[in-house]
Amino acid sequence: MGSGSLNEGQISRLIADEYAARILKATYQRPMSVQQLSRMCDIPIAVAYRRIGELEEHGLVRCVRQEEVYRGKKVKFFSCAVKLVKYLFDQGDFTIEVDWIPEEELSPCEELGAEG
Repeated sequence: MGSGSLNEGQISRLIADEYAARILKATYQRPMSVQQLSRMCDIPIAVAYRRIGELEEHGLVRCVRQEEVYRGKKVKFFSCAVKLVKYLFDQGDFTIEVDWIPEEELSPCEELGAEG
């Protein structure tokens, strides 16, 4: 499992959220900054920051890179941390099954200089 705790209610809400779905889809292809996600996915910047925070809290995205861009300002790049999420109804109960991307395929957030 990812770094976040598996809270089925919150994860099901996130998975159903249009903006969170756009973020997961975009970051599955390649790591992206919140600013890039906001532009590419047509999400207001404040909403993009909130959704990334929620997704990261539950382990659905991870910071895989951090770059210093200007006078100490750092930009984080996030990557989707899941391969598959199933929302199941089985014998009267709803459950969520998550197939996580292996840790070795997700680099931890590391600092790089602007030239890196």
